[in-house]
Amino acid sequence: MEENRSKKRQENKKHKKNKREEKKKWAKPLMIAVAIAVCGVGAGYLFYFNLDYQKDADPSSYEGYEFSQLDFLSRKTPIAMAPVQEEINDAEVQINPKYSNIALHTEEWSNQIKELLTVPSSRPFFYLNDVFGKQTVYKVIANLASINHIERVQFPAWGEKDGNRDVKFYEGIYDSATNTWQAEIPVKEHQESGRYQTDLLITKKSGKIEQVKLGEFNVSEPTIQASIDGSRVDKGQFEVNIAVDSKSDVEKLSIPIWSKEDQSDLKWYDAVRQGANSYKVHVDYEDFSYENGLYTASAYFTGRNGLTAHSSAGTAEINMSHPVRIRVLNNTSLFQDRRLTQKIKDISANSMAYVQAVVFNSDQKVYKTNEGYVSSADIDVSEMSNDIKYVSHRGNHQEAPENSLPAFQKATAWGIETDIWLTKDKKWVVMHDGTVDRMTNGTGKISDMTLEQIRKLRIDTGSNKDLYDQSQLVVPTLEEYLTIMANKQSIPFLEIKETNVAGSDYDNLINTISQYGLLETSVVISFDYKNLVEVKKRAPQMQVQLLGEVLTDDVINKVSSLGVNAGLDIRYDGAISKVDLIVKAQAKGLAVHLWGVPQSEFKKMEALGIDNLTTDFD
Repeated sequence: MEENRSKKRQENKKHKKNKREEKKKWAKPLMIAVAIAVCGVGAGYLFYFNLDYQKDADPSSYEGYEFSQLDFLSRKTPIAMAPVQEEINDAEVQINPKYSNIALHTEEWSNQIKELLTVPSSRPFFYLNDVFGKQTVYKVIANLASINHIERVQFPAWGEKDGNRDVKFYEGIYDSATNTWQAEIPVKEHQESGRYQTDLLITKKSGKIEQVKLGEFNVSEPTIQASIDGSRVDKGQFEVNIAVDSKSDVEKLSIPIWSKEDQSDLKWYDAVRQGANSYKVHVDYEDFSYENGLYTASAYFTGRNGLTAHSSAGTAEINMSHPVRIRVLNNTSLFQDRRLTQKIKDISANSMAYVQAVVFNSDQKVYKTNEGYVSSADIDVSEMSNDIKYVSHRGNHQEAPENSLPAFQKATAWGIETDIWLTKDKKWVVMHDGTVDRMTNGTGKISDMTLEQIRKLRIDTGSNKDLYDQSQLVVPTLEEYLTIMANKQSIPFLEIKETNVAGSDYDNLINTISQYGLLETSVVISFDYKNLVEVKKRAPQMQVQLLGEVLTDDVINKVSSLGVNAGLDIRYDGAISKVDLIVKAQAKGLAVHLWGVPQSEFKKMEALGIDNLTTDFD
């Protein structure tokens, strides 16, 4: 029995020993395997970290992504021919398809793209952007986070038209915010239209240089079309109209004019913008000493990207007799078969004569002027048979508050001037100031108030305000003012005070004036030249006048570009000493209107030949 127990104990010991040996047999390989796995993960992490973040890399570590060696100067196959890009061959901007399928044009970067730029990548990404959408400046961007040990980045660019002779190397600037290298390519540096190529050049700290094609972009050829409008050659004037087709904005548009074959009288004009793509130059043969002849014009365009264009405008023939302007007033004396007491004299070109009498003899017509007797023979006389016309300033504000319904009703002048603003809900109302503070019992900007709010106010300042019923002292609407003008058959003078007017508001203004049958007689005035341009776009025959403080050549030329029925509305102090400019403006077909004239000077203004006066004396 005891022997059996001893035998069993020995067998148990042997079994336990075998189990311990079995565990030892598997433990060692398992520990080796775990150690290998841990080492592998650590090595892999270190490799990845060095691959994507060059700024923390050790100089002796992994170089990162490497480009193949390409020679950009000998490249013959454009990127556009790559199979991946075939469907967008007409695109203005294209990128090497191997490194990006995203082309940025004029839109702002999306948050997704910004995020993409900052995420570590296993290969480079390129971007190419027309910065302003005007083909003036292109931005190249390269995400090179996957490349280590970068010393320098350059972006060579050139136009294909003349080969690579215009190649320029643009230095890359590192942007830490997006982890990218960037540079701008100004087209003006190349001054070439057509296809452009740009490459990426990387110089490593080791001195190694890598090159790769980055992208392409297309710059359109600008064109212009110039033509002459000779409808006013009988007045010694013509206009040159230029239509511009250019992606880039205009930097300069110059118009040379000459009449002599040797171009010895050549003069240069700067075109004045009329619309989005249209420009104009007004030419008066006065600028050429009143020389008759065949005038030739051309146009030369320079865009902000340096590209140029040219167009011949054609010719205009001027054949004028000696021009003299004569004002024959209603109170001018008329005589027939009267012996002249003075010798007939010549009068200088384009002068203004104040006629005291007209003598009709059997063989001649003679003007007795402040310059002496002037014959009508062999001169082109512009006879103005009406006396000077007066415009009531803000209505008759001697009898009623300015710009009120009673002030308009009390006015007896030929024309009645007023001022208009837009309410918050885009209704035209009458008020001189931009606020209601000075003239009403309310406060605030007109542009911040609706028509309903303004109509609740009452005018409480001005002449004889207590004599009128409160219902008459509302702030007038444009419609109420025009109703009075139509009933009185007075000439409306509407000063647009508002700036930054929307197109729909101009439309509303013109339509409202037209509804009252006053489109042909109304005169729109403004200190803001743009307001007059917009009115002329919608109503080319409408009368417009530019308000100003001083009469100058520049102002005359600017208003001349507005076309027919244009004029000047100048402060008296800024024009009274400039008789030559008054004559010049009227010779160009412009009406000359003065404001702020003292009553004592009215007769003198008649002698000067002023067309209209705005007066505070009704």
